Amino acid sequence: MLAPSAPVRDHPNVQNLTVFGSALIATLYLLALTMLVGTAAFHFLVWRRTSLPSGPVRTAADMQVSALVLRCGKWSSLALLLLAGPRAVGVSALLDDRVALTHRMAALLLRSEWGIGLLAILSAAVLSYLGYLGVAKRRAWGWPMILVGVGLVGLGAGLQGYPNDAFAKLTLAPLFDGLHAVSTGGWLGSFILLVLAERRLPAHTSSPWTDPLGAMLERYFSVSGALAAAVVLTGIFGATTHLSGFDDIRGTLYGRILAGKVGIFLIVMAFNEFHRRHAERKARTSERPQLVHSLRFEAGLIVLVLVLSAFLLDAVPPGVNEVRAEVFRVAPKGTADMNDVQP
Repeated sequence: MLAPSAPVRDHPNVQNLTVFGSALIATLYLLALTMLVGTAAFHFLVWRRTSLPSGPVRTAADMQVSALVLRCGKWSSLALLLLAGPRAVGVSALLDDRVALTHRMAALLLRSEWGIGLLAILSAAVLSYLGYLGVAKRRAWGWPMILVGVGLVGLGAGLQGYPNDAFAKLTLAPLFDGLHAVSTGGWLGSFILLVLAERRLPAHTSSPWTDPLGAMLERYFSVSGALAAAVVLTGIFGATTHLSGFDDIRGTLYGRILAGKVGIFLIVMAFNEFHRRHAERKARTSERPQLVHSLRFEAGLIVLVLVLSAFLLDAVPPGVNEVRAEVFRVAPKGTADMNDVQP
């Protein structure tokens, strides 16, 4: 029979390094997803609707922003393809360690909706990369393929959700998880693109009213409220489905990480509201350097939120029944470690 828990064979430092590596991969994976969605959102919701007078300023800005969008889109697509395999290995390591890693991976990829979600993410990355290549060559099918890729990101993120839910019955949770992922990418990812665009768009003219930064900020904050509301509502739903009570916030690792994420998120919301009220004016005055530092600081907080989200995804939600023993109740022959066999 299988022992209740496998003995610790690795040195603690090795285990800590493994955990850190898995969290780093998860963070990069989430960042790539966010940037892939955010790049498309920035193009359609922000830059294409930014009001600037026609002329050399607009032409130069279009060239620079288009180059940035293409670069970020292609790199985020490639990053997803490169990180998909390591991410699958990291998630399978969270499952019952009484069973060989190869069998855990097979069950995860072939017997759960998590595997279907991974396939959707891979399809999104391939379609998006091809779409950006098409956009670079001015093909009419480029942006439609990218939009299909964004939809597949939402589908894949919804089906993957939390690894501990991988073998649970399908509910409305995947729908809200998918909407949360796309809304987060549209809101936070497009903000990161805006900050990156500012670095590529120095003041083209002595007139502050034709400078691209102020116009981009005006457009971004006209749509950020709806995206932020979608992020908050879908996030609340996801949290309530994985918490059994308020005691879980203090008494479980999942709850403590969630509390930290919410705290940082509230700071991001406060910065976002401050920038919504004052950023456009500051971008067109001598206060622009201070504004740029403030925008970059908020972008750093967004990355920190993604880091905590990566830890949160791999933590065991207290409101979810343990599924590892159910999934691997019958272990394949020969997969149990002989050291785990009790006499």
